[in-house]
Amino acid sequence: MEKREGLLTFDINSGKFWICDVEEHAPITDIEFGDTFEVKVGDEWVQTGIEITNDTDGNLLFKLKNTNYAGILDDLEVRM
Repeated sequence: MEKREGLLTFDINSGKFWICDVEEHAPITDIEFGDTFEVKVGDEWVQTGIEITNDTDGNLLFKLKNTNYAGILDDLEVRM
């Protein structure tokens, strides 16, 4: 099965993360909590997933497992 590759986007209206087409930003597929996918870190693909954690002030924020990516996660290169 071929992996779908694009940019990570959070849709505030639906409360979902999507992999979107690079050129048109059209949704390709959604990502649910618990899904495993890959994010490009430098020149490498790292297996990850979305988790919710707290920042230093106790506010909830999104984080990608196995990376330093947290907070606003839009426009990261991902594939699933």
